[in-house]
This record gives sequence, C-alpha cells and structure tokens, in this order.
Amino acid sequence: MNRKPITEIYFIRFIACISVVLIHSMTLTQSNYQLPELTVDSFYMIKLAMMYATPLFVMLSEFLLSYSYPDRLPKSFWKKRLLYIFVPYLVIAMLYSLYPWYLYGWELQKVLNTFFDKAALGLWHGYFVLIIFQFYALHYVMKKYFDRFSAKYVILISLIINALYLSFFNFMSGHDFPAIAGFWNYYKLPFVGWIFYFTVGYYAGKHIDTFVEMITKYKKWIYTGVIVTVAFPLTMEYTDSIRLVSSKRPDILLYTVFVFCALYLIAKRIKVMPKFVMIVSSYSYSIYLLHLLVMYNVTRYLKDIPIYINMGVYVVILFLAGIVGSILISYLISFLPFGQFMVGKVNRPKVKPAPVAESQNQPIHT
Repeated sequence: MNRKPITEIYFIRFIACISVVLIHSMTLTQSNYQLPELTVDSFYMIKLAMMYATPLFVMLSEFLLSYSYPDRLPKSFWKKRLLYIFVPYLVIAMLYSLYPWYLYGWELQKVLNTFFDKAALGLWHGYFVLIIFQFYALHYVMKKYFDRFSAKYVILISLIINALYLSFFNFMSGHDFPAIAGFWNYYKLPFVGWIFYFTVGYYAGKHIDTFVEMITKYKKWIYTGVIVTVAFPLTMEYTDSIRLVSSKRPDILLYTVFVFCALYLIAKRIKVMPKFVMIVSSYSYSIYLLHLLVMYNVTRYLKDIPIYINMGVYVVILFLAGIVGSILISYLISFLPFGQFMVGKVNRPKVKPAPVAESQNQPIHT
C-alpha cells in the first residue's frame, strides 16, 4: 500500500544526522586539544542536549514502518533490508576493522576479532542497526497484539519498562552483580532498552492523522516539554547522578519524544524543504556509518599542518568533512556495480519528494 510521503520526516532525519556528526566532531576536538574546564563543561552540556540523535533514528524507523505498511509487511521486506541495510552494515564494520590494520599493521586474527565485536556485539557507533532489525522482528510478531490494546496503556507500560531497564544499568554497577557484570557493555543492544521509542513510533505512524492533530493542538505544551525534559539530564550532570554522555539514559526517553514532536511541528511550517536538507537526509545512513572514518583521516591530516587551528574552526572542519566527505564517498561508490551493497541504496532526492511512500523510506529508517 502506497501512502502519501511525509516530508516532515526529511527534516527530522536531517536534524538527527547532523546532531550525531556534531557530537562526534566535538568529542574528537576534545581529544586533540587541551581545553579549559569551562569549555569542557560547555561541550559536555551541548552534547548531552543532543543525545536525542540516535533515539530519533530508532524511533523514525518504526514510525515510517508503521505508516508505510499499516496492514502487513510486503513480501520483499526482509530481502531488501538484508541486502541494502545489513550487508552495508557488515561491509562498513569490516572497513572500520581494517583501518587499524592499515595504520598499525594489525594481525588478521585481531582484525577478525574486532569485526566480530563490531558486527555481532555492536561495539561501535553503528550498533543501532542491530536495534532496528529487532524492531523489524518485533513489528512483525507483535503488530496484531498492539492493535488490540489502547495506545496510551501500551505506551505507558513501555515507558515504565524502558525507564526501569535503563535506570538499572545507569545507577547500578557491574561490581554489585558479578554474575552479569559482563553484560554492562552490551545492555544497549536488547530492544527492551528502546521499547518506548518503538511503541510511540508505532502508534504515531499508524494513526498519523490523530498524531498530527494532537501535537498541533498541544504545540505549546510540546515546546515547553522540550525545555523541561532537557533539564533532567542537565540536572543529573550537576548532581553527578549520571555523568555518562550517552543516549542510553532514562532521562533521555521523554526528551527524545518531545524533540521528535517539536521537530515535526517545525517541519510542518516549512513550505518547500531546502535541497541540502533533502540531500543530507537521503544520505543519512551513509553519513551515520562513514563520518567517523572520514574524521579520523582528517584529524591525521590536520596534525601535520604546521599552523595553529582554532578549536572552534577545528570543530567546523570535522563537522563539514564528516557530512560532505561521507556523502561524496557514498555517491561515488553507488555508481559501482555492487555499490548499493556497500553503502546502501541511495535515493537522490528532488526538492519535492516523489509521491510514492517507498521513495521516502530510506533503507535504514523503514
């Protein structure tokens, strides 16, 4: 079933994408500069305020899946996503694993071990692909049950479960539970740590008209909610309750949903989506997976430049390189015979999206 494309999604995906790149640009800058404490704290607060980024991608995947296929998944669903999402995920994970071999001459066994850690255990920034595939399976299995119950109860229960799960791993220590201490490195992988985003995305996408009507009616509360909920993680920072800059925190759950709704409202006011927003959004999968590799090489190059680069300029250079470099690499590879299996299927957008729902379903997000 083809449904009218949601142009607002391009804007939300654009914001999520550039937020991820900016977070990593700031982190790499911190590792290459001796910064005063005030600057470090400022970086921390800014990055913490952008921790909605990866959860937005995860939430978008179920939102678009539920919207595009409200009744049942098409027969080609799993084949397409394995070929154009999971295979590129494996290819790029191997690329990151080979990078130390290129730089430091790692042995083959160490490269293979690193690849396993990344591809199977999610020990790299691309782990969210494993979450999304769990969402695909959960949607396939649980859809008929979700349709039987009230959305507000399912969403509330999922919020409680999600918050309790993340609270346990954020406030407890592996030393207190030696039997499962090793799981602390992997607690982000099970879908239960993201189930709230799944249920909100599912019901919002399936009942899109009700969702839009509701957020429009309560838009003042939505914008207020963003301000109030971002105060939660910032307060945790000041009280030293949770010092980790991570999206896998209980205080990010409501914040992400409010940000999603606020961005949707903002996007609705944009009459014609800017072309650069469409381009970045359409290449968001490639950008997400490739940008750190581009940044690593840029930092190596910048270290050899015999002039001082201002810290702010350094952040901007990494940010632009991460986005533009990833798009360029993906664009060129996509012309190769098997390019779509290396970087995913790239839909080169027009300013006005094609009127086919599948065209807006970027591989990683549907």
